Amino acid sequence: MSGKLRLLDLALLVVAGFLFWQLRREWVGSQARDLALLHSTLAAARVPGLSPLDRVDALTAAEYADVAMKNLFSQDRNPNVILDPVKPPPPKPQPPFPVAHGVMLWDGVPPTIVLSEKADGPQRGYHPGDSIGPWKLVSVDPSYADFEWDGKDFKKRIDELIDRTPIAVASASGPAAPQGAALPKTDVKALSNPAHAGPGVDLGGGGFKGCLADDSSPTGTVVDGMKKVITATPFGQNCHWESAK
Repeated sequence: MSGKLRLLDLALLVVAGFLFWQLRREWVGSQARDLALLHSTLAAARVPGLSPLDRVDALTAAEYADVAMKNLFSQDRNPNVILDPVKPPPPKPQPPFPVAHGVMLWDGVPPTIVLSEKADGPQRGYHPGDSIGPWKLVSVDPSYADFEWDGKDFKKRIDELIDRTPIAVASASGPAAPQGAALPKTDVKALSNPAHAGPGVDLGGGGFKGCLADDSSPTGTVVDGMKKVITATPFGQNCHWESAK
C-alpha cells in the first residue's frame, strides 16, 4: 500500500513541475514580446489634408422675410396690415308722414289729397308728383297714398294719415246767468249766415277750394261765386267749394 502512495505522490510532483515549467515559459515569452514592442519603431503614415469647405454667401435679410411673416407668435410682423372694418353711417331718421285731411277723386280732375306737414299746419291739395316737406307724393287712390323719401317707397293707408287727436273745444256755456236776469238776444241772421262761411285754401287746380274748419254753413251755400258741396266718403264727409256756374 505504501508503494502505491509513493507512486501517486511522484506522479503529482511530475504534473506540478510540468505546469510550473509551462507557466514560466508563457511568462518569459510575454516579457519578450513587451520588450520587442517597446524598442520597435513605426514609419509615419502620410495623412492627406482636409478638403476646403464650400463658400458661404453673405446673409441678406430679404431671404428671411417669409420666416418673419409666418411667425405664428408675432402676427403683427405681417406687412399686410389688416384695417378695422369701417362702420356704416347710422341710417337717417325717417321724418313723420304728412297729415291727411281728405281725398277728392273726380273724372277729368287729377287725383287730389289734402295734406299738411303737421296736424295744425296749413292745408293744401296735392297731386301725384308734388312734394310736401321731405316727402314726394307718388300716387293716391281712395284707400292708399304712396310716398317716396330717400329713394324708398312707402305705402300708407289714408285713414292712418288722418290726425285723430281730439280737438279741445272751449265751453260755449259761460257762467250761469243770475236768477231773474234777462237772457241775451239770439241773432237769427248770424246763425243763417255764419261769419266764417266761405271757401278756404286752393286745392291745387280745377277751381276747387277747401272748407274752413269752423265753417258750419250747409251744402249748397254760395259765397263769392263758389258753391259749397258736402259728399259722404268711407272716411267721413268730404267738403269742398266749386264754381257755382
